[in-house]
Amino acid sequence: MINLFLTGLLSFNIGLEIPVFAMDKTEVKLSPPLENEQGWSSWHPWIYFPFDKIQVGLSNMDLGGMLDFEYSCFASVGDENNQIKQESYWYRISENTEKIGNDIYVKIEVGCWLNNEFKSTIIINGIKN
Repeated sequence: MINLFLTGLLSFNIGLEIPVFAMDKTEVKLSPPLENEQGWSSWHPWIYFPFDKIQVGLSNMDLGGMLDFEYSCFASVGDENNQIKQESYWYRISENTEKIGNDIYVKIEVGCWLNNEFKSTIIINGIKN
C-alpha cells in the first residue's frame, strides 16, 4: 500500500518543474557592445588609445570636458581615480574626419563602463598625426 502511494506521488510530480533554487539568468557583460555602430569604430579600452597616431586634449573645452566627465563617472576628480579609469574608460573613433588646413580632425567618444552600462560619455576632438 505504501509503495502504491509513493508510486502515485512520483507519477504526480512527473512533468512538474518546480525550481527549488531560483537563479537569475543575467548576462555578465564586462565590456560595452563590441559591434561597430554605423560611422564609428568598435569600443576599445582607453589604455590602448593610439596616442602616437592621434593627439587629444587640444582645447580647454576638451580638457574641462574630460574633468567634468571624470566627475560624472566617479563623483570626484584626481589621481585616486587612475586605477579605475584604466579599468572602466573605453573609446571609439568616428569614421568621419574633417580637414582644416593641414590637420585632419576626428571625433572620439569616451565612456566610463560601470555596472554593465555607460554611466557617462563625452565626445572630444583629436588630430590625426
